[in-house]
Amino acid sequence: MKVTDQGGFLQYRAASSHVSVIVVDDRDEERGDRVGDGDVWSLDLWLPFQVG
Repeated sequence: MKVTDQGGFLQYRAASSHVSVIVVDDRDEERGDRVGDGDVWSLDLWLPFQVG
């Protein structure tokens, strides 16, 4: 799994399963009305080739 810093977020990308997860990386953010540190921000499914 490849992890890259996205400026306040971490992207975890698993090339073998074609999935990426963006996670909040801000220790000052607490859970509440908004997302907090360690919360999933987005989940992406992608194809290894262009469709069309």
